[in-house]
Amino acid sequence: MSTRAADSHATASVSGTGREIATDRPAVIVALIGVFVLAIAVTALRHPGGVVVSSDPGFSPAPVVLLLVPAALSVVLTLLLPVGRGGSGVVGRRPGRVRGELVLLLALAAGFTLLVPVLPRPEDYVLAKGVLFLLVPLVLLGESARRRGWALDVQRPEIAPWIVVLPALGLGVLSGVGPFSPGTPTSWPPLPVLLIGASATAITAGLGEELLYRRLLQTRLEAVAGRWTGILLASLLFGLMHTFSHGDGPPWANALQAIAMQGTTGIALGLLWSRWRRIWPCVFAHLLLNGLGVALHLVGVLG
Repeated sequence: MSTRAADSHATASVSGTGREIATDRPAVIVALIGVFVLAIAVTALRHPGGVVVSSDPGFSPAPVVLLLVPAALSVVLTLLLPVGRGGSGVVGRRPGRVRGELVLLLALAAGFTLLVPVLPRPEDYVLAKGVLFLLVPLVLLGESARRRGWALDVQRPEIAPWIVVLPALGLGVLSGVGPFSPGTPTSWPPLPVLLIGASATAITAGLGEELLYRRLLQTRLEAVAGRWTGILLASLLFGLMHTFSHGDGPPWANALQAIAMQGTTGIALGLLWSRWRRIWPCVFAHLLLNGLGVALHLVGVLG
């Protein structure tokens, strides 16, 4: 595969494959990091008493700095643990199709974000996420792969499962309970409503968001623009997805808050996926993020 003039990213040859892999542009990395730093600074200044990161009722504000600790620790732990044997790069086998699939996934992510404010009922939020994050991409990309083969080669290093699960467990547990978590609601809905809501969230958020933003979108962004660019950009979009469902300020402030809080969590999850190319730890961490408090509450109620 040769580099075309229309390509705006740098590339490096992949030994023995005849293909090329995208490498990051430092200026782009600096710009993306700057967006996250700005979002964190503005959110902390606007909310000196803390923010409420959950869209569920009954949560109390928590300091911004404390809420960022689980993601930061997960990133550090992921970087310190061994990579394993073999690479974890992403190589585009068919660059044109990769870019086409990327456009589709970006449209799904942006479409859902813009759709949230006009959805009339809470259940429509869950239904839209299930359709746009699970049904549409799986059907379209799956059918394309069946007919024409996969557009990407994703390398998967050999690593012991217990190593991969450590950052996921740390991120999920620290974000779910303890001094670095947003706490628990002061009141809970009736048990049947709680069970239905928790199950729907587990499928559409724990599985659906990780499939769309990490496994599908980030992977193609890495193939087109480089590993860290893909991680940061997918995390930025993941944060922006929460703009209209979290926060009580003007849209610009809610967007910055979503980047600062959910976006930084996305970086931890994105690095977890990019380093070991196993989606189940990301799903596991996301399930703990959203459901550990609920699980502990259910244990107390049923016990």
